[in-house]
Amino acid sequence: MNLIKQEKNKITTLELLEQINFFRKDIEGKAELLHKDLLKIVRNEFEEEIDEGKISPISYKDSLNRERPMFDLTLSQAKQVLVRESKAVRKAVIKYIEELEEKLKVPSTYKEALISLVNQIEENEKLQLTVAVQNQQLQELQPKATYYDMILQSKSLVSITKIAKDFGLSGTKLNKILKEQGVQFKQGNVWLLYRNYADKGYTQSKTSDLDGGRKSVLHTYWTQKGRLFIYELLKGLGIKPTVERET
Repeated sequence: MNLIKQEKNKITTLELLEQINFFRKDIEGKAELLHKDLLKIVRNEFEEEIDEGKISPISYKDSLNRERPMFDLTLSQAKQVLVRESKAVRKAVIKYIEELEEKLKVPSTYKEALISLVNQIEENEKLQLTVAVQNQQLQELQPKATYYDMILQSKSLVSITKIAKDFGLSGTKLNKILKEQGVQFKQGNVWLLYRNYADKGYTQSKTSDLDGGRKSVLHTYWTQKGRLFIYELLKGLGIKPTVERET
């Protein structure tokens, strides 16, 4: 069975468990590993990544149609989990994963090869355009560094509190301004964007599990595109970031 999700190059803990138990039985005749025990291994192995939201649990429905947790791992992460298995089982599963990795590298048809080539050309063109635009913007803004420069240099998600601090505001104050400007509204304890802004790629929501997965909390983070949007909005209101203010 091809367990790899080729569009994502990932494997779920359920799929990994199937291979582990196959080789456990075939090679050593050992008892099967339970999925709940594999989840404990994953949580222990990637404790920091899970706490930082880099790895988040997803769910599936069991035979009784109940929601159950599992993880979607990269192939590298799957290999890391296998260190808990015996040498023979570990080598067998890793060999299986590596064979699938090789298959993912090679287009299976001429059509796929052409599509891959076209996609690569398009990505190169986008990259060249992005570099050209950024170079021009940096030249226009020289010699004084601006808040816009800082945003261009970062690709990570940021909290509203971090953005607010850049303008000498509190997170509460900035949230209030965005509400007054018709950008967002509050539902429960979560700020959500109005429909006109929700599909612009300004924010990303992440869910953190609490109490062993029994409870979840939603956090809204702003993308760099959203950060630029806030910058332009506040500039229109006469609010500049501290780095651009005259001393």
